[in-house]
Amino acid sequence: MNMPESGTEEVLINFDPRTKLLLLIVVNTVIISDSGSPVIWWLKIAFVILVFLLLLDMKKIKMSILYVVIYALAMLGDHILVSGSINGMSMGGLVLRIVVYLIERMLPSVMLAWFVLHSTKVSEFIAAMQKMHLPQTLTIPFAVIFRFFPTISDEYSSIQDAMKMRDIRFGTGIGRGIEYRMVPLLVSVTKIGDELSAAAMTRGLTTDTKRTSYCSVGFHASDAAAFAMMIAGSVLFVTGLIWG
Repeated sequence: MNMPESGTEEVLINFDPRTKLLLLIVVNTVIISDSGSPVIWWLKIAFVILVFLLLLDMKKIKMSILYVVIYALAMLGDHILVSGSINGMSMGGLVLRIVVYLIERMLPSVMLAWFVLHSTKVSEFIAAMQKMHLPQTLTIPFAVIFRFFPTISDEYSSIQDAMKMRDIRFGTGIGRGIEYRMVPLLVSVTKIGDELSAAAMTRGLTTDTKRTSYCSVGFHASDAAAFAMMIAGSVLFVTGLIWG
């Protein structure tokens, strides 16, 4: 099976893997906050725009536009539902409120995680983790995850193409559509997990000796700018929590 390595997407501004992981933590912390502070609200908007720019940097024009449109609709829907909740809310409105709430709290973090996975090579990630002197019990699972999700995505696309060739669509029967897609995918997930584990052992990731790497990872001007932005965002976030 051909297992594509994540991080094959071209980017104009390349960050160190450690910077990307820290950025993911900071953005996720701010986005999931329920504080009603205007400072934190504008900080969330700034991070939403940042994720949009990172997707544009990967030349994912359609994905970035769709991301912004969905998030904007979720914000608009949340505002309308909150305004209308004064006179009560039906069950359908409550379900819709939960959906838009989850989109507002999860979509930016999910898209940023997608950016990290597709802009970071496994070899770069491992080299960065070794420089941080992290134990293999943490490095190996994350290295497998970096290859697992892109491989699953490609596998699902192949299953979709196979079902289209056989004219099996969700419109012809939801049960058949789910069965003929999920069953092969679950079988593939098990097989891919075993193969990735074997590949990790073959590459010597489980050894205790110090490994060399041909990847050159380090902090550059782009990382310094990202750290300055994260520090400023963290200060504003704490200020917003304290002063409301």
